[in-house]
Amino acid sequence: GIFAQSDWEIFRKLTLLSGLRADQHNFVNSVIINPRVSLLYKPDENSQLRLSWSTGFRAPQAFDTDLHIAFAGGGIQTVTLAENLKKEKSQSLSTSLNWDKPTEMHIYGLTLEGFYTRLEDAFILEEVGKDEDGNSLLEKRNGGMSHVYGATFEARANYNRLLQIEGGITIQRSRHSEPVAW
Repeated sequence: GIFAQSDWEIFRKLTLLSGLRADQHNFVNSVIINPRVSLLYKPDENSQLRLSWSTGFRAPQAFDTDLHIAFAGGGIQTVTLAENLKKEKSQSLSTSLNWDKPTEMHIYGLTLEGFYTRLEDAFILEEVGKDEDGNSLLEKRNGGMSHVYGATFEARANYNRLLQIEGGITIQRSRHSEPVAW
């Protein structure tokens, strides 16, 4: 793969970050181009607002988290790739508001972020049978469109570089456009 990125200060308070990534993968027949762009606005010295759009892909593969999930059930499951399996493509939007207040003795801050990702040709696993020992045979297939969205809230504080406390919560929802049987 190759990646190019440019960071442009449009105004003193507004920055545009753009990038382009090109990848060649041995399981995909063509070069995959993934653009991304981000706007960063700093209304004052303590705050920043970011809006981002990016694209991505995941090539067909069987040696990933699917195998860890398969083994977690206690049995043996074999994962194979469907003959016509296409790459999974994504488009993501995110926005975040970051606020930090430093003083001589401490710093504290908050971050609020919202995100949305649309997956095209999302990978799914379907059971296609059992082998002669009764172990499950799974096939990775393309399952259509999926959507992942949610929000994150984080808070942090640091006292005189002696004590640091951080916490956060993410609320997320993931949905397939078409029902998937597991």
